[in-house]
Amino acid sequence: MIDHADSVALSSHKLGGPAGTGALVVSDELPMVAPWGGGPQERGRRPGTENVIGIAGFGAAAAAVDVAAWAQVAALGDALEAALVALGARVHGAGAPRVGGTVHVGFAGVPGELLVIALDLAGFATSTGAACSSGTTAPSPMLRLMGQDEATAREALRLSLGRATTAADTAALIAALPPILARIRAG
Repeated sequence: MIDHADSVALSSHKLGGPAGTGALVVSDELPMVAPWGGGPQERGRRPGTENVIGIAGFGAAAAAVDVAAWAQVAALGDALEAALVALGARVHGAGAPRVGGTVHVGFAGVPGELLVIALDLAGFATSTGAACSSGTTAPSPMLRLMGQDEATAREALRLSLGRATTAADTAALIAALPPILARIRAG
């Protein structure tokens, strides 16, 4: 558990609030200057007028969060991860504290980009990395920093579960994977 952070960034859409709205909490000990320049808002840290509607939506979403429900999401993610390991996946960051409900794995000999395409065609929304890296074909810099070579880092598959994800959803994914993996490896 982290007991101190210099900064914490929050995204509204991760809580079910409006996209494009977030919050940045910065320690008073951390000198920070807005990279885009501008007015005196937030002690000179950002310019412009607040997105009042977005902020209200973010607040409403935060107030509606059921923390206990996320324990179920994390448990479902753990079960999914175990099933993926049984299919031969390696778990990125295994043994380290990770976000419950987000599973990041790789399958030897299976390029993540091809796996994402095949899973999309089978009706599953997945990715090779974080949303902020969409559109890039480069392997994850984080996986490279974790010591993976380029080819291994390109085998990444990221699965995100939410409150609406069911055990039936994850079972369907696990059932769909073996023939997809075999087809990609044979191709």
